[in-house]
Amino acid sequence: DGKQEHAASMMITGCDLSAITKPWEVQRMVAEKIASEFFNQGDIERDKFGHTPGYMYDRSKQDELPKMQVGFIDNICMELYESLEKANPLFRPLLDGCLSNRRNWSNLGERRTSFADISSANITLTSINTSREVLDTEPTDGPEGGGS
Repeated sequence: DGKQEHAASMMITGCDLSAITKPWEVQRMVAEKIASEFFNQGDIERDKFGHTPGYMYDRSKQDELPKMQVGFIDNICMELYESLEKANPLFRPLLDGCLSNRRNWSNLGERRTSFADISSANITLTSINTSREVLDTEPTDGPEGGGS
């Protein structure tokens, strides 16, 4: 049945993109590693082949990682996790994690946080929230509320 295949495809994609739903420290590390791989690929394209790397692959744009992440969430992830949650409320934690990480990336973008600061592991929820009155006051990653 076409609907079952479509639902299965959406769930597989949800799994593929699931790092965006994880607790902040996991999401931050995964995004930094993927961005580093993209920038390395862009360096190869530029140095070996003389091509101008695409935006996401351009190391000179690395400080725009928070903006890139917000765009990725807004343009790809949100619709997927909203649709999954609409199909079955048990997917709500994935949507909540995605929303939480979007707020965190947005705040980093507003603070113009550099890629070096993001990848140095000095960026935690506490440091993101320093200049905000209320952000993610509810723990989103389990009963112990870890997610530094």
